[in-house]
Amino acid sequence: MINHDSSIPLYIQLSGILEEAIYNKDYKDGEKLPSENQLCKQYNVSRITVRQALSKLEQKNLVYSVHGKGTFVRLAEISQGLVKITSFQKTLEQKGLTGYTEIEDYSLKKIPETIKIFFEVPNVARLCLVGYANDMPIVYYNSYLISTLASEMYPIAQKWEQEKKAFSTWDIYPEISIRNLHMEQKLSAVIADANIAKILKVSKGDPVMKMETHAYSNGNLVEYKIAYYRADKYSFTIKRELDNNI
Repeated sequence: MINHDSSIPLYIQLSGILEEAIYNKDYKDGEKLPSENQLCKQYNVSRITVRQALSKLEQKNLVYSVHGKGTFVRLAEISQGLVKITSFQKTLEQKGLTGYTEIEDYSLKKIPETIKIFFEVPNVARLCLVGYANDMPIVYYNSYLISTLASEMYPIAQKWEQEKKAFSTWDIYPEISIRNLHMEQKLSAVIADANIAKILKVSKGDPVMKMETHAYSNGNLVEYKIAYYRADKYSFTIKRELDNNI
């Protein structure tokens, strides 16, 4: 409990109490902490003290704030294997997290010429999705699709967005006509520009992981995707064996 007669500042005491509760799993990964008002009443401290305590926890990377929604325990790292494509929904469920996807943009216009040359069809569309885990944006999918594919995908994406479902374009493929997909992927580390930083709610210049994917069906390119993952929340793993001929 808070000792109001102690020489230790109240906000330090409160941050220590909350930190211990987080480490003891009294508050689980992604769980919302009590509101500022609730903490004020529970510990008989001022709102300033509560805000200072929460700020200290943020500095320690233990919590994060969502404007208008409150303060949440920071999510554990989300790990995904590289050998198999796993759905966004399943990836979250394996960590005991809930999530959803929002459509950030959909357009048939202003497709860069550098993108169009990848495809062997004249019409290309852009579909951008933001994936959330417990209200935190953790991945931004920027997909370019042949327009016939986009016209099938977009209505499904709209429906799933309304249903608060977690998905990426990979989850939609089983619902449409295109089959026999194979992918070529490249993973690299980049820094967030102003746009990526705004979408993923990180600081400009923060590290993010960039996954470029060329998806083919029957030898034809149908989707070119650039996905950006928060490097502080996402990791990828792969099992490798040593070449005995080295």
